[in-house]
Amino acid sequence: MNNKKVIPIVSAVDDHYAPYLSVMMMTLLKHLADDVAIAFYIIDDHISKASKEKLNQVVSNQSSVIHYLEVNSDLYADVLESDHITQTAYYRISLPDLLSDKHYEKVLYIDCDVLVLEDVSKLYDTDIGENIIGAVIDPGQALVLERLGIDTDDYYFNSGLMLIDLNNWRKAGITKKTLTFLQEEEDKIIYHDQDALNAILYEKWFQLHPKWNVQTSLLFERHQPPTAEYKKLYKEAIQHPSIVHFTGHDKPWNSDEYHPYTQIYLKELAKSPFQQREVESQQ
Repeated sequence: MNNKKVIPIVSAVDDHYAPYLSVMMMTLLKHLADDVAIAFYIIDDHISKASKEKLNQVVSNQSSVIHYLEVNSDLYADVLESDHITQTAYYRISLPDLLSDKHYEKVLYIDCDVLVLEDVSKLYDTDIGENIIGAVIDPGQALVLERLGIDTDDYYFNSGLMLIDLNNWRKAGITKKTLTFLQEEEDKIIYHDQDALNAILYEKWFQLHPKWNVQTSLLFERHQPPTAEYKKLYKEAIQHPSIVHFTGHDKPWNSDEYHPYTQIYLKELAKSPFQQREVESQQ
């Protein structure tokens, strides 16, 4: 990749979400520093050949590449699903195992339902110390770890963006522990794999600035910040988001609910290889 610094970015999608993955990739590349290239690793849940061809178009003029990863779906056959959280979302739990033959020290996982507005190489370079992941607090669930049977003052994070120290994850056996929690504590699970990851990773995660995962509830200020410091950080994130994350049921492509970044998102989607035909027919 022309001696550029290579950053591994991982996401997980099925064929239905492939168009939205293209927007994440397009906007990420749009704001990337010139001396950085991306190795995209897509956990492939039956993405069609036609969709893969369109995703390849996104990186065709960039010094970046796409690799597809296959997960053992049997591990997740009995997990709790909902109308906007499918089995695919759980596959990130297996991510460090899927990259075991690579030599990355860390990897950046990003959900596909996001709009990237800043250079993610700045995020990737964050020093998370001896922690296993870096993540952003979930504003609506910040103080709910007691619900998961955890006695701690730590906060609850949103798993839609995680900067993962692969070696620390593997050494701590996080994948196996998380799968075990999903199986043995099913009655405690409300927020799917995110609950399980929080139950296993509490006090082992680094709190990233909220601007790197500006969730819908944060943008609409639906929840009180847990501290005065977080009140300041929330304000900064709302005013200058680096990544907008369309959390919850309402997405730009399926809802009329007002969201300040919906139109920006839809314009990017219209530029994607998935929407070019529709755009051209309207011109």
